[in-house]
Amino acid sequence: MSGHDLDPAMRRIALAILACCLATNALAGTPADPVMRPPVEHLPPTLQRAKAELRSIIARRDMQALQARVRAETKLDFGGSEGPGGFKAVWDTDAESRQRLWSTLESILALPGVARGFDDDGSEYCTPYVFCTNLPGDVDPFEALVVLGAGVAIRDQPSLSGAVVTRVDHVVLTRAGDDPGGDQSPDWTRVRLADGTAGYISTRWVRSPIDFRLTLRMDDGSDTWWLGFLLAGD
Repeated sequence: MSGHDLDPAMRRIALAILACCLATNALAGTPADPVMRPPVEHLPPTLQRAKAELRSIIARRDMQALQARVRAETKLDFGGSEGPGGFKAVWDTDAESRQRLWSTLESILALPGVARGFDDDGSEYCTPYVFCTNLPGDVDPFEALVVLGAGVAIRDQPSLSGAVVTRVDHVVLTRAGDDPGGDQSPDWTRVRLADGTAGYISTRWVRSPIDFRLTLRMDDGSDTWWLGFLLAGD
């Protein structure tokens, strides 16, 4: 029996099923941006207290209290800076470096982190999650930018007056390089979606996995935390 032999109602049903299948196949062939949603923190009480104490130190701008949490093995960069001496050289040389320290710590703690074991003798709090959890899919951490919100606009120009190309929710985008026009401001970052679409996103809504991050470490059986690392790069 050919399609022409079907009654009109059956023909409509068959055409609807065919259209649905074609749409599904089209969507299946469209590359999707990997999703990286922020976790809900579930910290043991000791790490909750450690994080709260660090927040208090930052709020007070208490450099002495923070330096007391730096050990000889605290890592500050990948060039050999570590321990109290390295901390002072990187973060406590003048008023500008100290202000940069407090603003860096505030931006890190604005995002959730995770609890994990750092060896057989203790535990640690690692933040932000964009570094401390595995990137989804085959993503280059040097080029990846994690979107920190839902419904964030990608625009065709680096301006709020630019047309919205699309909106994204907690996806991982690729850094697309400099603005072809040469007039991009630091407030905007050019990104590329998995389907090849390029556009601009407000810089405050994205974060690189290798931007600044930190760990708060606690030895087994101890209530005292210390700074495991505070660094950026790879």
